[in-house]
Amino acid sequence: MADDTLDRIRDVGAVFIDPWVAVDRSGEVVDFNPHFRALHNRQNARKLQGSPLSTYVHLDLPVDPVAQCLEEGKPVRYDEIQVTIEGEEAARPFIISAAPVGSGHVLLLLRDVSDAAAVQRKYKTMLDRETKEKERLQDEIGRKTKELVDTNMELNRTQKELMRFKKGLFG
Repeated sequence: MADDTLDRIRDVGAVFIDPWVAVDRSGEVVDFNPHFRALHNRQNARKLQGSPLSTYVHLDLPVDPVAQCLEEGKPVRYDEIQVTIEGEEAARPFIISAAPVGSGHVLLLLRDVSDAAAVQRKYKTMLDRETKEKERLQDEIGRKTKELVDTNMELNRTQKELMRFKKGLFG
């Protein structure tokens, strides 16, 4: 990557709180920020520079975002993509953004949305539970309403019967 492009990426990338990595056309890591390094264990972090990104970052995508953004010549974004970092057991959801920079290079931004996804799952569980409780209460209200209507009909029938009986007695 041309030094001036790399210097500009570093200047702009210094303010990013999300991990970023610059790769060349073949997908080899050219540069990255400390946040990207922190995603990896120490042993793998030492080997990142010059290695294929796909060796250490596994994206659950049907297409390669580097190839796609180079082919289209514009940025691409994927929301809540499962990403497995080499050395970790479980995948985590990330928002992946890739933008072409310079000639044949791509800057990838990785935003870990694990916490937001966990909150969304929690709220969805709570919402599902509340929806079920609402349906249960609506059913209960329906049953109680039917009981009241039936009781009211029985009361009306009993009152009519009393009136007939009263007329028969006092005539």
